[in-house]
Amino acid sequence: MSAIDGLYYIALFIIGLAIGSFLNVVAFRYKSSRSVFYHKNLGGRSHCMQCGASLRWFEIIPVVSFIIQKGKCRSCGGKFSLQYPIVELLSGGILAGVPFYFSKFYGIMEPFSFSASLRSYYGFLILWILVFLTWLLISVIDNRHYLVPDGLNTTLAVLGVVIAAIKTLPSGWLLPFHDSFLRHYELIFSPTQTVWANHLLGALIGGLFFFILVAVSRGRGMGMGDVKLAVASGLVLGWPDIGLAIILAFILGGIWGALLLLGGKKTLHDKIPFAPIFIVGIALTVFLGFGIVHG
Repeated sequence: MSAIDGLYYIALFIIGLAIGSFLNVVAFRYKSSRSVFYHKNLGGRSHCMQCGASLRWFEIIPVVSFIIQKGKCRSCGGKFSLQYPIVELLSGGILAGVPFYFSKFYGIMEPFSFSASLRSYYGFLILWILVFLTWLLISVIDNRHYLVPDGLNTTLAVLGVVIAAIKTLPSGWLLPFHDSFLRHYELIFSPTQTVWANHLLGALIGGLFFFILVAVSRGRGMGMGDVKLAVASGLVLGWPDIGLAIILAFILGGIWGALLLLGGKKTLHDKIPFAPIFIVGIALTVFLGFGIVHG
């Protein structure tokens, strides 16, 4: 990686921190009674959630302000949630990490050349960054409110359709067996190698699996928001990737649930938001899926 490329990644990380700050605002202002895209969720000055004091520009610098202020409001001394720096850092990681990984996965030697031949790749990359930012916002909202907003599931589904459409375009960067993050294992696990068929199959199997779970558990373990998330994510990932994501999510969920029970943080009757765990399984599939299956 050249020094210039490194500077691009640093710039993307900093932009990601700022986007993460915005996602925090949306998550904290969200109410289940209105759309996640409600204008009051998206605009207005930032303020302390405890005393209502407006925060000045130097109090909302991503990560830096949290560290300098020791995670406390300058006006009332109330503690800010650790969610703020965590989401900002994750968002920064998405803005820098997704382009870095995709350039390696698709063999892009000069990811910041902005060549005309890579025009569809850059569009593809932007879509995937939006997908991961949407997954991040879903995780934060589900962790706080135990629900997945329909608006975000719809956004994911639309992004999935456009991603599939770009894969069908003639290009020099989409390598053989790279329609799936499992590469050539797609040939083993999928009954079809058609792009649209794989993406629709991912949506169908993901949604059907979760719908059966909701029906059997009568909504005690998860809800229809999780079903819609599985459909939308299946449309984004396609088959067989969504299958591995589900398997990893349930393994992680079992481990996490056991740790919470053993630590006395939860009881068998308490709810545990599943969307964040599912999305971690999805991220592992995207970034480590081939290595996991290949062994």
